[in-house]
Amino acid sequence: MKQFLLPLKLLIPLLFVVASGMDLYSYSDQLTTERILKENRYFVNFINVSVTNFADEKRDIFKNAYEKHFNGEVAYLQSDYKRAFKRVYASQGTMVKLYEDIVRDHYLEGAKTILDTLAPGIIMSKNDRARLYLTLGYRDRTVSWTHYVSGEASNPKLHSYKLFKYEEAIKMARRAKRYGFLALFESQIPEVKIRIYNNLLAKEREKGTLFYNRFIDLSEQDVIRETGKSYKEYEEDLRRQAAEGKGAVPFEKKVQRRVRFRQEVKTAKNMLNHEFDRAEDILRKYVDDFNYKLMMATFDVLSQGGAAGTEGEDGQSSAAFGDKKIDYSRYKVHLNDNYQRITRDSVLEGLLEEVKVEDDVEDSTGERESLAEYKKRRDGVQEKDNEKPELEKETGEIEKTQESSGEKEQSE
Repeated sequence: MKQFLLPLKLLIPLLFVVASGMDLYSYSDQLTTERILKENRYFVNFINVSVTNFADEKRDIFKNAYEKHFNGEVAYLQSDYKRAFKRVYASQGTMVKLYEDIVRDHYLEGAKTILDTLAPGIIMSKNDRARLYLTLGYRDRTVSWTHYVSGEASNPKLHSYKLFKYEEAIKMARRAKRYGFLALFESQIPEVKIRIYNNLLAKEREKGTLFYNRFIDLSEQDVIRETGKSYKEYEEDLRRQAAEGKGAVPFEKKVQRRVRFRQEVKTAKNMLNHEFDRAEDILRKYVDDFNYKLMMATFDVLSQGGAAGTEGEDGQSSAAFGDKKIDYSRYKVHLNDNYQRITRDSVLEGLLEEVKVEDDVEDSTGERESLAEYKKRRDGVQEKDNEKPELEKETGEIEKTQESSGEKEQSE
């Protein structure tokens, strides 16, 4: 009896699987399709930023990939998980080529060009932190190249893996460019850095930020005079300005205003002493997205003239390193892309009105056919069905004629 007990234990789960086989496989297909749809949706949104910012010529390829993904979403909602999986897999196959071209042409080459262009001025500044950031930028660019080669050399059928490696390559190339921009800022002389901070805080003042407003664009002597004021004198100045119509006293809690007053004085003294690290520790508490805004202010100031080694005396719109002219304004699109921000209307949003749902059904052989072909085949079947009664009628008349003739022969 014990000999049959073990096979019986194994047979019961097997019978259960066989009895509920269709439901089990359907459930598994649904989970797999849902996972790959979610994964591919992320890949589409990720590359949309790159196509929008850099690769407008790749719009048709991106549309083709997104249309396949869109039809996969529609098939999933129709519970046609097999067709949904095929459409998404085809979409990933199209995006592999798109990712590969964008990584190679716009990120690997773009990061190398930026770092090579900024390197002479950064090295000339002899700033240790700037040189460190430049080294980190070249390192991350090499790591990006490694991810690209790994994805390119992988199995051609592993679309998800290729897209993942190309995505990592884009992320590392973006970080390489961020290090290059930080190195550019650190290579500036103290006077230019103060101008950059003032530019950043002036933009924050336009947005309603109260911090450091009284120190913006003041001369060194005026800053020293302002830092020597007590909190009581500061409040009296606010009331006097409000009485003269130069501005109302901003609504602020007393404790909050006192804290801000002390932090502003500390920041101003750190700026005067060129202790920018300590000043940044305070500024980050009052300025959101500090690094992005600092780099944007750097490009604005350097575009107006003044960079490391020039002390702002050339008055040109771009700084000269050797025989090269650097147009800093063109780096703004790279900065926005580094933080996954688009600089114009999204390409993906423009495609929403262009993609179409594919009209296809499944014939008896399990193959896909267009709706027109299906209607044509269906009409042909209907015509044949309509011909059947007439054939039966003619056959019946022939049989009756043959029977009547047979009866006559028998009677004779």
